Amino acid sequence: MRPLLGSLCIILAACGANVGTDTDAGNGGDDGGGGNGGGGGEPDAMVVPQYAELWYAIDDQLVYIPLDPATGDVVEFKASPIAGITLPAGQSMLTMLGDGSLLAGRQDQVANETTLFHIPSPPRDGSPAVAVSIGIMPSGINLEGLYTDCEDRLYGMDTGVNVSSAEGNRLLRFTGNYRAGDLTFVVVSDLSNAVVADIDDMSPGIVNNEIRDNPGLAIDTSDVYEFNFETGTGTLAGSGGTWGVHALGKELFTDGQARLYVLASDAKLYRMDPVTYELSPPLGTGPSFVSPNPGWSGLAGPLTACDSGFILL
Repeated sequence: MRPLLGSLCIILAACGANVGTDTDAGNGGDDGGGGNGGGGGEPDAMVVPQYAELWYAIDDQLVYIPLDPATGDVVEFKASPIAGITLPAGQSMLTMLGDGSLLAGRQDQVANETTLFHIPSPPRDGSPAVAVSIGIMPSGINLEGLYTDCEDRLYGMDTGVNVSSAEGNRLLRFTGNYRAGDLTFVVVSDLSNAVVADIDDMSPGIVNNEIRDNPGLAIDTSDVYEFNFETGTGTLAGSGGTWGVHALGKELFTDGQARLYVLASDAKLYRMDPVTYELSPPLGTGPSFVSPNPGWSGLAGPLTACDSGFILL
């Protein structure tokens, strides 16, 4: 379990979207990966600021979305060029690790491969997002989503035969030092059991205003499912967005309410009620790029205090 944040978080959050709070954000498990449950060799505990914010990537840009901690509304969309690597056109996937860095991937449907990369210090001022290449997924595996659990373990959604069906879909957990290029993994579940056609992005769930990593949430082309990642089964909960979904914990907002967001293919961001799954009006629209789908990406953000529902075998 991630330790609960103190009341200081709520006080500081009221100062604005760019004010962070310190939290133990990397207290990892014990299944390898440099001593923190697949965390790529980082210390077992790392205190970093956390913000009310979301991130996505498209073309050669990383997009930062600061949120108003009082209302959860969008403050702005700010794009930063991704520097240090050259990315193919394709679907992006990303997740925020416990140290505040971003682990991302780009699926190249022409070369039929997925490139993974790491952004150690995501910029919030529009300056270049310096990325470090991790490598290409082995054995011809293509990923469609990345996910971090409460213990800072990293997961990937193997898209299987293609990006349009559940055939061959599996949830993988990385066990090696992936930041150094060791993409060793174990198979957690067969996602072809899912009632969804195909999972595009994964998110923690919100239960009684608390963040939970499993069961969590999964999105499949606008359909949002309450989803058990270990059994590979889900129940349709609502509709909204397209390929991106992410829940943010109550500690990031002054009213103490957790919030759920979805990103649409046209880069419109929406808030989704975590109980009724009703969709808000658009909160704003991200910038346009080369891609005809400027929201062709998963959605990432910090993972605050939460209980882990994963049972490692």
